[in-house]
Amino acid sequence: MIVYEREHDFVLTAQHEHGIVAGDMAAHWRTEWLPQGSHREDLMLAAKEHDRGWIELDAAPLWNDYSQIPYSFRDFPLRPRFVFYRKGIEEVRQQNPYAGLLCSLMYTELFQKTLGASPEDDDDIRQYLLEEQKQQEYWKQELGGDAAELEQRLKNDVEIMLFCDQLSLFLCMEEPGTPTARYDFFAEGLGCGFDTCPSANIQIEWATSEKVALSFFPFDEEFEVTMSYKVVPKASIRKFGMLQAYRRANWKKRSIWITGLS
Repeated sequence: MIVYEREHDFVLTAQHEHGIVAGDMAAHWRTEWLPQGSHREDLMLAAKEHDRGWIELDAAPLWNDYSQIPYSFRDFPLRPRFVFYRKGIEEVRQQNPYAGLLCSLMYTELFQKTLGASPEDDDDIRQYLLEEQKQQEYWKQELGGDAAELEQRLKNDVEIMLFCDQLSLFLCMEEPGTPTARYDFFAEGLGCGFDTCPSANIQIEWATSEKVALSFFPFDEEFEVTMSYKVVPKASIRKFGMLQAYRRANWKKRSIWITGLS
């Protein structure tokens, strides 16, 4: 779950809803910037489905008694999270083995970067990485083909997924129009590691409450995405508890244009 707090309520975006938007973004990626032999459909599926392991977790959000907010992807306990990550990856693999491998690689890339941030979690993360990386090598062998070409394609596709993941998160981690400097993860911009990146970070800002602008535009055209979310009143949580308050809340939609900085 992706959560931010307002005075009288919490805004909750399910991870899979954010993933669907990331998939929409990947669908607009410039074809000429995909590596030779890349299959756009594989990449779109992986970007869209990368967080499907969260579907069951987000269907019944939990309340964090310590911080007095709903649990989110920032603080949800790791061990149960890893179980559902593996479940989601396997579900994607059943649809498309290459897309499932991309989802697995994306998670190991993200968790490599978190080592040391919370030392009490490092043993669990190392164990997850060890087991997942062993599985990845087996899946690569199953795919066959030229190993060097496969590695290059995987690397670039994962970086594209990570960029779309960040951009989609930017849309739902804070209230539209929030200055970029106030974002925990993106104050320096979006990390950029795909082949055509001009720099390590791409600047991003809200041009209006309905438009986000990028200093480097890797898409084929300006486009609009629609994000589904729920607004859960604090009074409803106090009265009914977290789960029932979430279920009582109506789904809302927010449409946002993605464009380049002028």
